[in-house]
Amino acid sequence: MSDKRRHPRKSLAVQFEVRDDQGDGELSFDSADLSQGGAFLRSDFLLEKGERFTLILTVPGLARPLSAQAKVAWVRRFPSETEQAGMGVQFVDMPDEDRSALEALLGS
Repeated sequence: MSDKRRHPRKSLAVQFEVRDDQGDGELSFDSADLSQGGAFLRSDFLLEKGERFTLILTVPGLARPLSAQAKVAWVRRFPSETEQAGMGVQFVDMPDEDRSALEALLGS
């Protein structure tokens, strides 16, 4: 896969909770990397490309969780030996305060 990202990614151990648009259901994922525009979520349980949901991000070093509306940008169902199964998610909308906190964290 060629690298078409608009934002540089940083390797961080981030916990993600995913909820559907109605706030129902909850799935937990670990992140392999994070950027201002999205993240890679490691998992064998994968959503479909284009699915939208609410993300709650618990980031080490931040006093409170961040939230974002997100969608699945791509899915890696059959990883090679050097890759992990998972999905790339794009942050579609994020409160300004949360975006500022994420930018400050990633800039450090």
